[in-house]
Amino acid sequence: MKVLFRTIVTLLLLAVIACGLVIWYISPDQKLDLSYRDIDVKAKAVQMLKTRKPEITLSGSELNELAKKELLKHLGDIPRQITVTGAEFHFSGQEVTADINGKYEDLIPFGAKLKFYMQANGSTLELQHESTQIKAIKIPASQLNLGTITVQLKDHLPDMLTVDHIEFLPDGAKLTFKLDWLSLPSLLLK
Repeated sequence: MKVLFRTIVTLLLLAVIACGLVIWYISPDQKLDLSYRDIDVKAKAVQMLKTRKPEITLSGSELNELAKKELLKHLGDIPRQITVTGAEFHFSGQEVTADINGKYEDLIPFGAKLKFYMQANGSTLELQHESTQIKAIKIPASQLNLGTITVQLKDHLPDMLTVDHIEFLPDGAKLTFKLDWLSLPSLLLK
C-alpha cells in the first residue's frame, strides 16, 4: 500500500513539475501591450508639398500602430479561451511577423509569433495570417487562425489623397498618390 501511495505522489509531483516547466517555457519573453497612437499625416503632407513628390513613406513603427489598431477589431476572430494582452508587428517587405502576448483561459500566460503575408489592394493593406508558433511549438492553422487583418489606409488619410500604388520597403511602405495639388494647401489650413 505504501508503495502505491508513494508512486501516486511521485507521479503527481512529476506532473506538477512538468506543468510548471511548460508554463515557464511558453511564457512571454517581452512585455507588450495593445496601446497604439494615431499617425500624423499632416506633417507628411507638408513634406509632400515641399518636395512636390506625391508620396509618403510609412515607417515600420507607423505600420505597427495601424496594425495594432486593426488587430483590436479582429480579437473576436480568436478562440474565446485566448485573451490577447499585447502585440508588436515587424515589417520586412511583404513579410510581417507579430509578437503576441496573451493568456489561455485568463490563467496561463504565453508569448507567440504570428506570421503574415501582406499585400496591397487599392488603399487597403491586407495581412493574411499564415502561421502561429509558440517558441518551437507550431500551432496548426485549424486551431488558431486570424484570417485577414485589413488596414484601411484611406481612413488615416485626407480625402484629397487617393492611393495610386504601394511599394513595400524593408521597414515600411511607400504610398504614391493621385493628387489634386491645388487642394493640398487646404489640408495644411486644418
